Amino acid sequence: MKILDRYISKNFIKSFLLSLIAFMGIFIVSQLFRVVKYLSDGRFTPKDAVMFIITMLPRIFIDVAPLAVLLGCMMTVSVMASNLEIISLKTSGISFKRIVITPIILSFFISLGVFFVNDSVYPEFQKMNRDLKRGEITLREAPIEKRNAFLRGENANYIYLMSKLNRKTGFAENVEVVDLNKDFSKAERIITAHEARYNFSKKMWVFKDANIYYENKDKKPQTVEYFADPKYSDIPDHFITTTVEPRTLTIKELKQTIREMTSIGGDTRELLVELGNRYSFPFASFIISFLGLALGGRYVRGTSAVSLGVCVLLGYGYYIVKASFEAFSSNGFLNPLIGGWIPNIIFLIVGIFLLYKAEY
Repeated sequence: MKILDRYISKNFIKSFLLSLIAFMGIFIVSQLFRVVKYLSDGRFTPKDAVMFIITMLPRIFIDVAPLAVLLGCMMTVSVMASNLEIISLKTSGISFKRIVITPIILSFFISLGVFFVNDSVYPEFQKMNRDLKRGEITLREAPIEKRNAFLRGENANYIYLMSKLNRKTGFAENVEVVDLNKDFSKAERIITAHEARYNFSKKMWVFKDANIYYENKDKKPQTVEYFADPKYSDIPDHFITTTVEPRTLTIKELKQTIREMTSIGGDTRELLVELGNRYSFPFASFIISFLGLALGGRYVRGTSAVSLGVCVLLGYGYYIVKASFEAFSSNGFLNPLIGGWIPNIIFLIVGIFLLYKAEY
């Protein structure tokens, strides 16, 4: 790395970290009022209050990282401009485009970091934060009765769907089991029953008044008073509800849940919107860096109130545009994966154009 790159990197990282700490501090302070209320209501102990703030940190980091990059880029170029360093570099034959390439590369690596936190750290901390708000930080016994119970068979291509399941007695109502092909793309057999019971001694499900339908048209539908298959051996405790919180799932888990919900005709719109955001939002830090560098190049008299104001407005403008397209995707007007990337493409084009037209 050349001396120039090390110098610019040092200034950018310093400005980015200062901006990140400032923005995260603002968000944390805004949550303290809620924490104080929970403490006064007796919902939180002091330990719970500390854990509540800690579990919010990944989400705050993800949300404010683009703003921190935007402000960090602008401050880096503005300070260099006010110290006449950019003019000196230009005089020595170094172009402005060469100067800004280092912050752009660093912003890309920051985006990769945000992507990692968003997929690996944030879902687990979101679960912990949710449990804290529900008062479930201490271990409690799982509910005996589960509604809309759902499970994919272990090491097999079949899915259970039950409207009600008692995990103690093993009794279930309105049961549907879907056997799928190896690619998990087409149903080969569907079993429906008004009720089913898990035989704990034989470790298998027994379906009462079962209707069996086959994808193969040569096989006629069957009605069996009691139907059992040894492969349906999944215990009631393993079942979950079909109402999942997308933010608590990793990308891999989101894809698997979407696949399974699609196979049984479930609504996957919310899951697809979250998946689109997981892929698109982390790279906002990289995309928005072009705007920050362009602003720093236009307002060369230091980090003035005007440049700071424009910086914040553009930063929050991205969030507004992002939220608008997310609403379009949620309502079915746009493909969720495409809708997640449209704001990025718009701001990337605007950022590159403004950077090209920058003062230097």
